[in-house]
Amino acid sequence: MINPDNIFMKRFVRAQGTNIKYLRLLFNDHFIIFLLIAFGGAILGYRQLLVSPQFEVMWHSQWWQLVDVLWLVLGLQMGTLVTYFKPADRFYFMAIDQKIAQKYLSKSIIVSTVYGFLWQVAFAALLIPILWQTQIFSVWRFIILMSFMISYKWLLLLLTREQLFLVPRFRFLAGQTRVERLFFNFVIPAIIIILLFHLPELFTWVIIAVWSVFALLVGYFFRINRVNSQMLAIDWLRAIPQSLAHEQHILHFYATFAEVPKQSRTIKRRRYFDFIITGLTKHQPVLYRLYLIRLVRDTEILPLLVRLILVGSVVIHALQGIPIYMLAIIAALIIYLIIFQMLPIYSTTRQVLWTRIVPQDEKVKQLAFRKLIKQVILVTILMLTISSIVHGWLAVISVLAMTVVVGIVLDSVYVPQKLK
Repeated sequence: MINPDNIFMKRFVRAQGTNIKYLRLLFNDHFIIFLLIAFGGAILGYRQLLVSPQFEVMWHSQWWQLVDVLWLVLGLQMGTLVTYFKPADRFYFMAIDQKIAQKYLSKSIIVSTVYGFLWQVAFAALLIPILWQTQIFSVWRFIILMSFMISYKWLLLLLTREQLFLVPRFRFLAGQTRVERLFFNFVIPAIIIILLFHLPELFTWVIIAVWSVFALLVGYFFRINRVNSQMLAIDWLRAIPQSLAHEQHILHFYATFAEVPKQSRTIKRRRYFDFIITGLTKHQPVLYRLYLIRLVRDTEILPLLVRLILVGSVVIHALQGIPIYMLAIIAALIIYLIIFQMLPIYSTTRQVLWTRIVPQDEKVKQLAFRKLIKQVILVTILMLTISSIVHGWLAVISVLAMTVVVGIVLDSVYVPQKLK
């Protein structure tokens, strides 16, 4: 007989071991360099925002206070219910749904709440200097704010757990619409955070007291004990995909800077890109067309490349007053990350059996893939160069020269070595 009491903790320990293994891969030389540059750039940009006189009026504007609220609400969306369910669980746990709901998911809530607590602290801590500038910050108000954020995240996790049952105990949770999710995840917390920001401190104590009683009552109604667990059954068709999606999100983060083995990939046809494929593949080798289609229709690599290019462009545009060589280094790092993220396209394509028997030399295949890399790098260089115009022509020349040189070196040395 399967004992569900310790299954979750065993899977939790196993998952932490996997995380440690991937973290060892993650903290390689180029990731540490990226952290140093990103951390230094973020500190410089944040400091500039705080000390520049032109931003003094912005901190006190109603629009910026709305940005503070949206930032904290965004923090509430970080962290989901961690269950570690596996596809085979729908068969092995079929007869013990009640014990899984009572024991397994209760421990899942505890671990998920701890992760949620860390996310809320991180998001709120980043706002402390700005709140200090607006003169609405106090230690007690921050404690009240954190108490609300953590308790609301706990309630959101309870709602997520309730949706894993075939028949939720509360009818409004069955088949939640987008409007209802928007209401629970964004509207309600935004209204309460605005009240905590603007009401006098005495009234904030009243609000948090009323909220604490309400949160405890909701938690009591959502509790799972031996009696009410007899009426619960796990919706495995929803619980397992939710768990696998969470696992894939973690692996995708590691894959940003390190090669993660056995990572599943999916493709999706984007019809609005068909004209690009048609235009670029005229009179081109068949394998170039294959690599281009794999890139355009990949649901992970293409969005990641777009995010890297956009984030790099925004960072270069926003970092006013930093040394020009720092802009050039950041641009070079973006070029490297773009190339690094494209390499799995070649390796996963080689794993397909029919591509191995294509009557073309391996060097021809590599040249076709390197041509695709060059085209993506040219687009990236163009975007980064345009973003650096606000810093003057010297910055434009530096960013352009650095990215071109780094692109040529990586294409001539690094990429051929990785494609072997």
